[in-house]
Amino acid sequence: MRILVLGAAGRTGRHVVEQALGHGHEVTAFVHETPVGLSDSHLEIAEGDVTDFESVRSAVEGQDVVVSALGAARGSAGNSLSDGIGNVIHAMALSGVRRLVVLSASGTFARKDKRLSLGLRTMIATVLRATYDELEGMEQRVMASDLDWTIVRPVGRTDGPLTGVYRVLLDGEVLEDASAISRADLAALMLKSLSGTTYLCRAVTVGY
Repeated sequence: MRILVLGAAGRTGRHVVEQALGHGHEVTAFVHETPVGLSDSHLEIAEGDVTDFESVRSAVEGQDVVVSALGAARGSAGNSLSDGIGNVIHAMALSGVRRLVVLSASGTFARKDKRLSLGLRTMIATVLRATYDELEGMEQRVMASDLDWTIVRPVGRTDGPLTGVYRVLLDGEVLEDASAISRADLAALMLKSLSGTTYLCRAVTVGY
């Protein structure tokens, strides 16, 4: 499988790239300024910015699937994430690439849900407000597309090990009594979502 990984130099994206290579896939790592720091005969580096349509279109061409590990910067304002995913959706439509898995966050469209911790609800209402605005804008564009999409909403991410043991809700609801998921396990679920129909056209929540 040929996999394009957006945000490949990020802390989650790097796990996606490493695991995809470990499974024998051909990977194109799409990076902006930060190097991915990996070398493999099955790895190609594509430099660009998701807000630049031509660089996205060039990277999408010839891929089988696209995985977005892009994130909205904390405290950011604007629509760069939703605009970027709009470019991705457009490029995929032009190239005939159907499968898209995108990274979001628990609490999207459920900012006041009391199953979220009080601390997280407070942060979403203050310092993370713009971030969640961007995530919700991105999700709306993905859901409105006619692609075969999956949105993954993790709880708080850690640098813990790959365990293969986690809980998933297929309806995108807040996962009760879950406060963490390792980026390694998150990446594993994102790659797992590329196959079969279990996660097709669903927002899924993941955590321990």
